[in-house]
Amino acid sequence: MTIQPVESLPHSMTEEQYRQLPEALAREIEVVHGHVIVCESPAPEHNRIARRLAGALEELPTTEPCIRVETDIDVVLWRVPKFTFRRPDVVVYRCLEERGAKPEAADSLIVVEVSSPSTAEEDLLDKKAQYARVGIPLYLVVVLGAKYEIDEILEFRLDAYAREYRLHALHRGPTLTLEHIVIGDIPFETLTR
Repeated sequence: MTIQPVESLPHSMTEEQYRQLPEALAREIEVVHGHVIVCESPAPEHNRIARRLAGALEELPTTEPCIRVETDIDVVLWRVPKFTFRRPDVVVYRCLEERGAKPEAADSLIVVEVSSPSTAEEDLLDKKAQYARVGIPLYLVVVLGAKYEIDEILEFRLDAYAREYRLHALHRGPTLTLEHIVIGDIPFETLTR
């Protein structure tokens, strides 16, 4: 079985076309306003921080009756006028009744992007605006330094009226303290050890 190279994909794509892609190929892209965006494979340290943060978030008490925490899972932001989905590094969402169902924007409570110097602009501009537009209450950006240490974690809360994020807290260590949706402390060192 030959796998189609990502370079051979069309520049634009519908949701139906995306759903027909082989899983290995689908994992290499996001679709924004119908346009295919190729996602680079992140460094192991990036993935490790995201995985450990997801585990820590899952262990904290929550204000919701039931949550799930996943890494690297598609979240459909909107279908019209053009299909858009992102794959946040971490997503906290309300429990879904259907097994195997992926969260949509309306289910999502927190999205997290682990941002290296090469992705900072997209994480702080494009993704931030898109996540706010669909009403996700909390957006965290873990800012990594050149050696993949955590420089800071930006905590944005949604201004629902304006449909944009406001910087709520700038966490510079040694602990990320959350007081919205999930409640508790996560030491930076547990994410980077």
